[in-house]
Amino acid sequence: MRNSVSKDLPNFSQIMTEKIKMMEFYNTVRQLGKGTFGTVQLCERIHNKQKIVVKQIVTELEGQQLEAAKNEVVILKSLNHPNVIQYYDSYIQKGLFYIVMEYASKGTLQESIERERPKYFTPQHVMDLFCQILMGLDHIHRRKVIHRDLKTENLFLTGLKADVIKIGDFGISKNLVNGKMANTVIGTCNYLAPELCDGKPYNSKSDIWSLGCILYEMCAMQKMFDGTVSNIVLSIANGRKKTVNTKVYGKQMQEIIDMMLQPRPEDRPDTLALMTHPDIFPSLYYLGSYLGCIE
Repeated sequence: MRNSVSKDLPNFSQIMTEKIKMMEFYNTVRQLGKGTFGTVQLCERIHNKQKIVVKQIVTELEGQQLEAAKNEVVILKSLNHPNVIQYYDSYIQKGLFYIVMEYASKGTLQESIERERPKYFTPQHVMDLFCQILMGLDHIHRRKVIHRDLKTENLFLTGLKADVIKIGDFGISKNLVNGKMANTVIGTCNYLAPELCDGKPYNSKSDIWSLGCILYEMCAMQKMFDGTVSNIVLSIANGRKKTVNTKVYGKQMQEIIDMMLQPRPEDRPDTLALMTHPDIFPSLYYLGSYLGCIE
């Protein structure tokens, strides 16, 4: 393995030092997932039985996969919010790259939707989840980071009495230095903003589009844009948007979705505008008091 580190990740070498001893302090419980480039394990700290997630990546692959892993570490290290998955540690051992992070015990939002279908979430539950995602995304954006792959699979649920939702999986996020626009087309096609479909530069407003798709999905229990890749891109380009059941969720919910799914990025609200919206702020204020999520 080469020892070179990307110039875009100046703090990675400091993050990775003296981490091998961590292996002595937790046991593997079970495997949560497996892909081409590694595995995700549920582990348990020996001294206090705390559950954690350990992502294991084969470092010899180098290239884009290793750079994505390094990028995830640097970004997670810079974030600290109740609605963002907490980063704990990282290290390299025996040709494997490890990222240690918070475990969300209730799985993903996508799994929750699949379990509930064909029933619907209550309007209040939808707003509770949406406001938490919004608060986490506001924290991310104020640190000049765009997620670039915001979707129900990357939103994790935890909590004892009530659902606490956390944004995770920053493997392909982009740190926007000095507010520069990104231009790498990456993400999941169901949630891609029109500017990404057109190969144009984009900014944090692409995450707002994805958030609009997620809000619709929580209401309708299906994706806003679905089908083959070509059909999805065509539907996005032509503005073929679905609508929620306004008898259940009210016209205000559809209006919020429509705000975020504006074709032109400059016409979409940012996180602050959404947080102060009269149909969102009351729920957000209650959650901020109840969960302590407002900074």
